[in-house]
Amino acid sequence: KGGNSGALYLGSGAATGGRGGLVGLSVGSGTSGVGGMLYLRSGDTSATGKNGGEISMMTGSGSATGQSGGLTMKTANGGASGTSGAITMSTGTSPAGASGSITIMSDAATGGAGGDIVLSVGLGDTGAGGDLSVSGGSTTSSTGVGGGIEATGGTSSSSTGGSVTIQTGEGTATSSGVVTIRSADSGTAGVSGSLVFSSGTSKGGNSGALYLGSGAATGGRGGLVSISAGSGTSGVGG
Repeated sequence: KGGNSGALYLGSGAATGGRGGLVGLSVGSGTSGVGGMLYLRSGDTSATGKNGGEISMMTGSGSATGQSGGLTMKTANGGASGTSGAITMSTGTSPAGASGSITIMSDAATGGAGGDIVLSVGLGDTGAGGDLSVSGGSTTSSTGVGGGIEATGGTSSSSTGGSVTIQTGEGTATSSGVVTIRSADSGTAGVSGSLVFSSGTSKGGNSGALYLGSGAATGGRGGLVSISAGSGTSGVGG
């Protein structure tokens, strides 16, 4: 009533000449209704200015020549006529400030390359392939702008910086996909956003070139390249 409650530790002991023992948390199977839930939640606090409890998941370190343990988060396979479960990573809502951020990153490496981060949609055999969607945040503020999306290649201190490639999917028997780069329509009292294609400035040589063209064709004509200004209803044409 006047201090901290007791801690609860669940673990296996250390081993000399063998492996540390497994710690398993598992919900039993059932024969009716949905499967039982495994619920993990840290503690709340009502103390002014104090944060709620954290949840930390970390794998074990390896030997001097080994890797640290992997961390796998996945849902089980779906049934014969169902789908596999979804994975949702989300911060909570905030009634009086910014909501929390989500950071996905690989850490720095000494003596090797930083680890890759791969976002990929699984293969399907019916209908269209699954979408990969990235969108900036919306705002209802009268003075704030919508959230941006930034894709930046890595910096190199002694060689060429990393590239950014946007490429559509291949149609192995028909056409490849279309790349569309456009700004959204404007509101009733504004203009639509600009498109800027530009190479960066150069401090000790030529700046980068800008190429706009269609690819070569085998058994057909090269694709058309068309540049046109939109039509208007007032003033001079664009």
